[in-house]
Amino acid sequence: MRISNRAGTRAAVMALAAVMACAIGGIAQAADFWRAYTYNAVATVTAVKGLNGMFDAIKKETGGQLTVRLNLGGTLPIAATNITQAVADNVVQLGDDAFFVGSAPVGAVVRLPLLIRSMGEFEKAWDIEAPYLRAEYAKKDVVILGRYIFPNNVLWSRKKLTSLADIEGQKIRVIAPEQADFIKMLGGIPVTLGTAEVAAAIDRGVIDGAITASSGYGYVWRDLLKYSYRLNISFIDSLVLVNKGAWDKLSPDTRKTVQAVVDEHTRRITDAMAAEEDDVTRKLAAEGMVVTEPTKADIATAEARMAPYWKSWAGTRSGAAQEAMQKILPVIGR
Repeated sequence: MRISNRAGTRAAVMALAAVMACAIGGIAQAADFWRAYTYNAVATVTAVKGLNGMFDAIKKETGGQLTVRLNLGGTLPIAATNITQAVADNVVQLGDDAFFVGSAPVGAVVRLPLLIRSMGEFEKAWDIEAPYLRAEYAKKDVVILGRYIFPNNVLWSRKKLTSLADIEGQKIRVIAPEQADFIKMLGGIPVTLGTAEVAAAIDRGVIDGAITASSGYGYVWRDLLKYSYRLNISFIDSLVLVNKGAWDKLSPDTRKTVQAVVDEHTRRITDAMAAEEDDVTRKLAAEGMVVTEPTKADIATAEARMAPYWKSWAGTRSGAAQEAMQKILPVIGR
């Protein structure tokens, strides 16, 4: 009987040890949960659908070791212009930030109005700018995981807007100081607003229009706008940012997996928006939007107005911005 009891006790101890080992192993490999925040306020836009697809893939590819939950613009008390800071402070672990130039001014080099004429030029310029941008973010303990790019950010308005001259006097929503300078040079009134605030502002007459892509918010705001003037002010990149502390907590294998997923899905978002831009624009025109392509004369006039600005902008910025600008200009033939 004693032998049996001893055997039972030994078995019980071994079973408990096994349970504890499993529990400890589970703690050592505990899954991480990240909160993510985007300036995008509508779940149906291509960028948000792409981000959600990316986060689903991260959970799947990491075997559930990392889950990321996306919060839309306006659902957390974080202004669109403060997303970088929210990531740096670990208020959210991941941010989708297109309003970042206030936090990292060197990032505005590739967005200067009318400086870059094609997506190919943008990609080349971004590759030159990227080391400076990453270094700036490293100082904030933030890691740039990737970026996606909006095509053709053009002018939209509820008032007549079929030429450069029509910008005068109109209140146009912008997302960066450089866009604001462009609008002011043409006699308009720039207004900086987060994406979540724009629809109500148009409806109330606080603003007349905005700069965006058809595949961005041109389609979303279509019932509030009547004119689309297709002068491409600039391509807009949106950065996928992560808090460095949260990133470093992940295992090397998990970081490698997450990076691969981000690379793939940000490329998909860029490609999807580029592919649908013309189709969405044609659909808007068929539904009654007045769509106007700029004349060669208007393009030449706008570029001539902006050329001195490109040089003066670089001259008043940090050494990094000046250095990046000097390298980019010959590459894009400016």
